[in-house]
This record gives sequence, structure tokens and C-alpha cells, in this order.
Amino acid sequence: MTLPAPDPADFPPVQQWPIVTPPDCPLCDRPADVVFIGPATLYDGAEVNAWHCRACRHDWHIPVTRWPVEDGPNCPHCLTRDTFWAALALDIPGDLWHCTYGHEFVLTPAGDIVRPQDAA
Repeated sequence: MTLPAPDPADFPPVQQWPIVTPPDCPLCDRPADVVFIGPATLYDGAEVNAWHCRACRHDWHIPVTRWPVEDGPNCPHCLTRDTFWAALALDIPGDLWHCTYGHEFVLTPAGDIVRPQDAA
């Protein structure tokens, strides 16, 4: 379960950030007119995010980046140490993390771990 983005039409899924604002268009350099199309997989298996510029009608993609860290928190679900920073959490102040098994949780600035089912 992922935490909802403010407008799924404008931003990629939260687990594929860390961008907070859309990227600049590589052709016309106008970030205000850039919208997220969606996740895609290239022919070689690479995961990308597809973007579209409404100003110049250009489409392009950016590779999905996962952010492994060596000192991240252990997963509260399975206790694995293989966790990855995903994004800034939207509903709860803090950082969204996930583990290699797909579990997600938020680490607050105070150091508390909040699981999605506990956030409601």
C-alpha cells in the first residue's frame, strides 16, 4: 500500500520519487508545463518514468532511481536491514521508506516509525 500523492496525474508514484517538482523540459526548459504520464518499462527491462511537456508537446523518460542506504532503519514488518529511501511522505511529516520485500513505512523526524495501516 502506498501513501497517496496529491494529484496522481501530475507526479509519479510516491515510491519512485525523490523529485518533489516536475523536471524541466529538455527541449523548452519550462517545468510549469510538464506533467507525469506514468511508469513504463523499456525494451531492455529498465524501469522509467514518462513525462510530457504541454508547451512544446515533447515526451521523454527518466530512469527510475532507487536510493539504497547503508544506515537506513530496519523494516518494521520483516526486520530486514535492506531498506531504501523512497520519497518525502505526504500525509505524515517524514520520509517514506520501503524494503526489498515491498513493505513501506514512514520514518518521522522524531525517529518514530509509522506503518501505512497505523497512519489512518
